[in-house]
Amino acid sequence: MRNRTIPLIVLAGSDRRPAELPRKGRGKRPLWGSKGVAVKIGGRPLIDLLLERLRECGHFDPIYIGGPAAVYGELHGDVPVIDTDGSFGHNIQVTLETVEKEFPSSPIALTTCDILPEVDELRRSMADYFEHEPLDFWFSLILVPEDPQQLGASAWKPQYGVVPEPGQQPIPTLPGHLIVVYPPAFRRSLLYRSFEMAYSSRNRSPVYRFWYILCSVVAILVAEDLRRILRLRPPTVSLTVIWNGIAIAHSLKAGTMVPEKTVERIRRVFGRRRHRRRFPERNGRLALIDALSLAKDIDTEEEAEETGRGFGS
Repeated sequence: MRNRTIPLIVLAGSDRRPAELPRKGRGKRPLWGSKGVAVKIGGRPLIDLLLERLRECGHFDPIYIGGPAAVYGELHGDVPVIDTDGSFGHNIQVTLETVEKEFPSSPIALTTCDILPEVDELRRSMADYFEHEPLDFWFSLILVPEDPQQLGASAWKPQYGVVPEPGQQPIPTLPGHLIVVYPPAFRRSLLYRSFEMAYSSRNRSPVYRFWYILCSVVAILVAEDLRRILRLRPPTVSLTVIWNGIAIAHSLKAGTMVPEKTVERIRRVFGRRRHRRRFPERNGRLALIDALSLAKDIDTEEEAEETGRGFGS
């Protein structure tokens, strides 16, 4: 039986400067630039190996690269390159809207060019997605292994406590680098801007990131409420977004995030009201997955060297 497939975008824009690392990462050597080609594993560009594993997984078709054509266009003639090299939010907007024109009613997966996931972990993750679709969004929360040695050079990455079910004890997780979205479900301008700010403040505390993102989207919220006033509707967007955003940030800081509750809050922040009314039974999913390779993005030279050793270089 043929595998089910959805389109996938590999985000491969270049970082203009090294990422700021948290205290646990101090002393590490952060990477920057076009990591998909700058990082070599076994003598080959990282993105070559990533594309091989994405194809072998069997659940992604077609696959696109979202990055500068001058860097990726000649290397991968068999993979469409969506030429973009702006901010993270801009790259998501350009690539997502390009693919959506080709597949207007399809969910779209996104990943980044700086991971080297295991094929079986990709398949395990997508099996979870297909089991629960249709979904407005799907995001993986990666279970932290009991043996901290398995984290290796990625042990510095921030972890988040998640309560699988109300009343249970929190368990540590790492954010995965694979997401599936149904684009028509979202407030686009708010989504793109929030992703941009979240990426630029990655590795910082949840509270810092919340206020950083909120300050950057105030104009969007005010404009949305003004439009609602002109339509003689109550201006509730700002209050809804801020209230639910504070709740999400608090649960992340406290290590008490409950996936089911957080999913509903995410929908209230980013979801379009019209879509929620039309599809009240649809939801999102934060999936707890045993797939460590999806969390170990290569942010530092130490992580690149460790991945190379594991590959046999």
